[in-house]
Amino acid sequence: MKRLGNEHAEQLRAARPLVQWSAERFTDQTDRSLDANYRRFQQTAPSALLHEYVTFRLTQRLLLAALRMRPIGQKPSADYRRWGLGSCVASIHQHWDVPYFQLEHLFTWLPEVSERLSAGDAVGLERILMGTCWRWLTRVSESSMFSFEAVMAFLFKWDMLRAWLAFDSQKAKIQFSALIDKVTHVANS
Repeated sequence: MKRLGNEHAEQLRAARPLVQWSAERFTDQTDRSLDANYRRFQQTAPSALLHEYVTFRLTQRLLLAALRMRPIGQKPSADYRRWGLGSCVASIHQHWDVPYFQLEHLFTWLPEVSERLSAGDAVGLERILMGTCWRWLTRVSESSMFSFEAVMAFLFKWDMLRAWLAFDSQKAKIQFSALIDKVTHVANS
């Protein structure tokens, strides 16, 4: 990162909170902060491939959120355009009751993600999501060696590895139970 020009370094600094894999992404990001981070990222005039990856990652997170909402009876808000970004938002809203929102042809990993989610297999779910991103970044790095995009791919792959290695299943179970307690406490209030 230190050898990058200011413009590229700023693009990556602005993109990282949007694509991060750490557990903190669930505790320190609200819709408002995610929106602010995305606006900041857009102001950096990101490279086309960096913008494409951020959009891919945010779309992945949006689809996962939608898959999680449906079984508990939640629906996207009436103002669905504020619900996310990208072209799949309208399809999610329009095809809410259709498996995979009729997007499995664009996102071939959706059926497997849905299956892992239904099974409660958090590790398997993360493997699929990370694997999808890893392959995307590998294609970028192999097609543009010695470029900013190759550095971008390396950095984001490094972040994924760090998150995976920091995974502690015992700690995750404790944190998950604490979150469930918070949710059930709020629901019972």
